[in-house]
Amino acid sequence: MSNLQLESCRFTIYIRPLAAGSAMLCAAGLAAGLAALPAAAAPGEQGMGAGVRSESTDTYYVYPGRPRVWLSRHGNLTRFEGPAGYDHIGGGTVGEGYVLCYNSRIAYDVGYTESGFGTSTASCSGSTCTVTRTTTDGLFRLRQVISKDTVQRAVTIEMTLTKLGQTTASNVTLRRQVDFDVDASGSLGSNNFTSWFGATERESAFAWNPANYTANEGHMIMLRHLERVPSYVPYTAKVTFSILDTSCNPTNAAAYGPVEGDYGATIQYNVGSMGQGAVFTGRVQYLRN
Repeated sequence: MSNLQLESCRFTIYIRPLAAGSAMLCAAGLAAGLAALPAAAAPGEQGMGAGVRSESTDTYYVYPGRPRVWLSRHGNLTRFEGPAGYDHIGGGTVGEGYVLCYNSRIAYDVGYTESGFGTSTASCSGSTCTVTRTTTDGLFRLRQVISKDTVQRAVTIEMTLTKLGQTTASNVTLRRQVDFDVDASGSLGSNNFTSWFGATERESAFAWNPANYTANEGHMIMLRHLERVPSYVPYTAKVTFSILDTSCNPTNAAAYGPVEGDYGATIQYNVGSMGQGAVFTGRVQYLRN
C-alpha cells in the first residue's frame, strides 16, 4: 500500500494521504471530504454530531467568529481554520486532545482514539465551553474550560485535574497532544501533511510552512504553555514522533533543532504525586500567526 501512510497507535490504525504529488487512493473523494468536513452545529450553536463518529470527533460546538474553531463533546479541537480556507489541526484524522498518566495507568482522548475516560458533561456559550470527564476507575476528574479569543486568533484551554478517592496517585503526568497539519486541509488546503516543526525547551511547540512551501499561503500554529498551579510543577514542550502519541513521556523529535516531516506536538506537565482532593491546573493555548 505505497500510496497510503499507515501509523498505528496502540490498537488503532490511522490511514492518511501522503504529501501532494503521490498517487492517492480515491483522491477525488478524499479531497472533497477534507475541504468540507461536516459541522453539525452552526457558529455559536451546539449539536450532537452526525451520529457516525464518536463524541471525540463529532462536532459539538462551532465557536463564532474567526478563527473558525470546531469542538467535540469530549473537549477535542476537531478543526482550526484561519485564514478562511486553511485548516491546521488533524487534517487526515481528527487529532487533538489530552493524555493522563498515573500509577501504571494511562487515560487518554486524542480525537481519533480514546481510552480510560467516561462520558462527558459539556456546555457552551459564546466564546467559552466547559467539558468535564472522570476516569473510568473514578480516581480523577478532568475539567476543561476552552475559550476562543478572536483578536489574538487563539484558543486557550484550562485543564483542571482533581484527585478523587482516598488513595494517593503517583507519577501523575498530564499532557495536551495535537496533530499539526499546517495548511493541509480546507478549501485552500495543500493536502500536504509535511511541515517544519520546532520546540523550545519548555514554553512552546510549533509547526509552520515557509512562504513558497506550497502553491498557496504558508502559515504557522503554536501550542504554548501559559500557566500552571502549583507553579513548581515541571513542564516541557515537545515535538512527538507519533502524531497521536498516547505515551506518558514521549521523546522530543526536535530536541536538537527543527525537523521536517509529519509530527505531533505536546505540552507535558509532570505533576508527581496527588492525594485525595489535590488539584492541578495547567493552561495552554493554540495561537495562529
